[in-house]
Amino acid sequence: MSKKFCLNASDWFIETSFPGVRRCKMDAFHIDKRLFEGRSQFQKMQVFESRGFGRMLALDGIIQLSESDEFIYHEVITHIPLLSHPAPKRLLVIGGGDGGVLREARKHKLQEIYFVDIDKEVVGIAKKYLDFIARGSFSDKKVKVFIEDGRQFVKRHKNFFDVIIVDSTDPVGPGKVLFEAPFYRLVHESLTGDGIAIFQLGPFLDFDLIIRPTAEKLKRLFRQVNPVRLPMPSYSCGCEYCFMMASKKIDPAAVNVPTIARRLAARLGNKAASLKYYTPAMHKASLVMPKLWQL
Repeated sequence: MSKKFCLNASDWFIETSFPGVRRCKMDAFHIDKRLFEGRSQFQKMQVFESRGFGRMLALDGIIQLSESDEFIYHEVITHIPLLSHPAPKRLLVIGGGDGGVLREARKHKLQEIYFVDIDKEVVGIAKKYLDFIARGSFSDKKVKVFIEDGRQFVKRHKNFFDVIIVDSTDPVGPGKVLFEAPFYRLVHESLTGDGIAIFQLGPFLDFDLIIRPTAEKLKRLFRQVNPVRLPMPSYSCGCEYCFMMASKKIDPAAVNVPTIARRLAARLGNKAASLKYYTPAMHKASLVMPKLWQL
């Protein structure tokens, strides 16, 4: 006779399916050490250490990053749009209070980097417990930090940014408005004529629930809309995760590997050696979709 398996809630972080209609499974991470638990004005925050994953950040019960694989997420969401653009000068990062996007963006020869996050508490927690991610990015004089609503910020900056990276949480709580058509229109208006934006979406398991509807909204505004694939072992999807890239003019899929390689060498120089996941070939491969997920 089999015995019923029970997890001790005090020893485990249990991430259930989200938003409740997509996956009939739960992920469990053993908590080796609790580092922080608290609540900001906007969301519940947890930082803990888990074997095999290192330090992890969860917001409102959903894993945001792990020390073991955060570099995959941050390298893909940053370098693919920046290296798809022929000459980016101004970058805006919305969300991403852990500082990982800023860390990667600072490797480029950008003139200005703007960072906007609604929750200053997440930034503070990341500085204290996850400093290996930002690596001093918030203190960089080139980075202009704004603690406010990203919608209001882009509304004040028309035709201003070459690249916008939306590193949001999931479509609930403070991140919900960043998945809606009015916000996408504001992003479109804030980009320059050849501007590119990239949005965090979710697992490809949610293709019909989130990815396809988002692409349809973006296609009403942008000439080019491209899903981007990446593996994220610490996320509840288990592997295939999706960002969505949108451009007024540039087709990222048409930029060939030699061009990407030249841009990488010219812009990052010896900093390219620090990359763990991203390569020009992986850049190109990340834009190739299986038949099931083609838009």
